[in-house]
Amino acid sequence: MHTAVDVVIIHHNTLELTRRCIASLLESPQWMLIASITLVDNASTDSSGEILAAEYPVITVRRLERPHSYAAACNIGALAGSARYVLLSNSDVEFDPNVLQVCVTHMERFPHVGVCAGNQRYPDQRPQRSWGYFPGWGEIAATIGGIEFLHNWRGHRQRQWRAVPYCDGAALFCRRSAYEQLGGMDERFSFFAEDADLCYRMWQHGWHCHFLPDASIVHHRGGTRRRTFEQAIASERRNMAAKLQFVRLHHPRSEYAVARGYWLALQLGSVFDRIRYSMGAYSRHEWEFRARIRRELVSFLAERL
Repeated sequence: MHTAVDVVIIHHNTLELTRRCIASLLESPQWMLIASITLVDNASTDSSGEILAAEYPVITVRRLERPHSYAAACNIGALAGSARYVLLSNSDVEFDPNVLQVCVTHMERFPHVGVCAGNQRYPDQRPQRSWGYFPGWGEIAATIGGIEFLHNWRGHRQRQWRAVPYCDGAALFCRRSAYEQLGGMDERFSFFAEDADLCYRMWQHGWHCHFLPDASIVHHRGGTRRRTFEQAIASERRNMAAKLQFVRLHHPRSEYAVARGYWLALQLGSVFDRIRYSMGAYSRHEWEFRARIRRELVSFLAERL
């Protein structure tokens, strides 16, 4: 199993986060499994790529002069290696010391698995979403019924791996042969839903996607993006647009109905948020922030109905 994994880290102006990501891989025994680390510097506007190259001479920095989509950056990084497995990672992720070993062992045991997802948690150890249902009616039903939240929450307390629809893209552990068979990520996706699309195509081609609770990672979710209200709104709009793009690509006749379904889910979500706020689950600031985002997304969808 030595040097079994090519690691690809997508970086953009996140010096400290990327330092921690690289250190979590190199400053633990799992470095022995790593064949290469490619840092794809996605048109950073500071000198962080050069700084990291100097601090970690073992890594290769691929500098992109203009911004690329996340999918394109991953594909560029994956092409730099040839190991049996490839780990595609955000820069705001820190890996526990056994993650690569757990993933490699699982992949060796189950040769039909194309992608694995680790057990994501916040820096304060709270459980975090690690996998999801595909955009469309499955996600809408799971959201309204609380099924996705429940499954992710329970998954952090279970020790048994499970097959899942798609693995969250913060850290995708891929079998290279499966990844290359599909032509990598679909570069038509900008920053959201490329993980769902990759896993959807994996299932279509006979590959499975698994969640591994023993492969634990810390994800500073949103750490690569600033979060003013305007930026949060822009990010959520891009996310919703990517979901509709996924539906348009894979289920073109359902796009209008799915957009209306998301609109309904947001309306119901607003009611549930108000109830949870009245029960003390949110501060007033958190509730107002969530309510404003929901209103903006409802407006965004209404433009498409």
